Amino acid sequence: TNKCTNNCTYCPFRAKRKTQRSEWKPEKLAKITLNLWKAQKIKGLFLSSSIPKDPDTVVENQLQVLRNLRKSGFTGYIHIKLMPGVGRHLIAEAVELADRIGINLEAPESEIFQEICPDKGSYNQDIIKRLKWIVAEVEKAREKRQKPQYGFGRFGADTQMIVGATEDDDLQHLETTEWLYKRLGVSRVYYSGFEPQPNTPLENRKPCPRSRTRRLYQASFLIRDYKITAEELAQILDDRLMLPDVDPKRALARLNRHLFPLDVNQATYYELLRIPGIGPKHAREILSYREHKPIMRISDLERVLGAHLARNILPYVQLKYDKLTSYSIKP
Repeated sequence: TNKCTNNCTYCPFRAKRKTQRSEWKPEKLAKITLNLWKAQKIKGLFLSSSIPKDPDTVVENQLQVLRNLRKSGFTGYIHIKLMPGVGRHLIAEAVELADRIGINLEAPESEIFQEICPDKGSYNQDIIKRLKWIVAEVEKAREKRQKPQYGFGRFGADTQMIVGATEDDDLQHLETTEWLYKRLGVSRVYYSGFEPQPNTPLENRKPCPRSRTRRLYQASFLIRDYKITAEELAQILDDRLMLPDVDPKRALARLNRHLFPLDVNQATYYELLRIPGIGPKHAREILSYREHKPIMRISDLERVLGAHLARNILPYVQLKYDKLTSYSIKP
């Protein structure tokens, strides 16, 4: 439903805003989802809601949709967003039924949360505490994931933050993202760029540039998958503590030129990941290739990565024979 008792300053469905309200009955939503899935029109369901009543009642209705689907043979993907303040017993059941489970953090800090979500509850108790419960229940469900091949939180816990609804800066988002990934154990952090809505307190505020959320996503993956820290990324922020509108990995490499060139035959997995253009797949391919044969020439590198990428990373790697030869793959 989009019926809500809260008055988040950015939301088009806030209680004080006049808008058309509607709701789905759990049985109807489950039936429509199942029919679309059987017709191969969809592969899964993302289920969220506004908060018209207490959180447990809202989540109980959400879970009724999931129960009906699973009992009817639905084996597709389910991603559910739970409500702030929900009880742990409902979180545990949501983890059993869904593949990914989340609750929206909304803001990188408590002060910002209170500013944009003044009546949504306590940042620490109703949001963060519940997110910790989700992560814990996902971990407990690990042993149950062999059969069936769906549900039991197999894709982990997620959360989302609004970007640009206040004078927030990217450092705040990066530091909170690092804490969510490295300390809390969240699997995915989403960023929702602020969009002004008519007849809301923030209707005259400028929208968040798409480039900002794009760079935050890139930086967040560096934190999650590349072992690059928020402290390192802080080096490339401007005076307003914002990421520049360039690839953050490339900007970081330019700032730390003393780390390059890397010996491609000695570099570790995470050292290889710091090379602009090299992701997890290519790093693993380099490691696999050099188990059998050292990478001595550009032509060796081209066999692993392809001609285009191999030549792009030449400024960042050290080879025994680093000149193009007739053996190199032609561009």
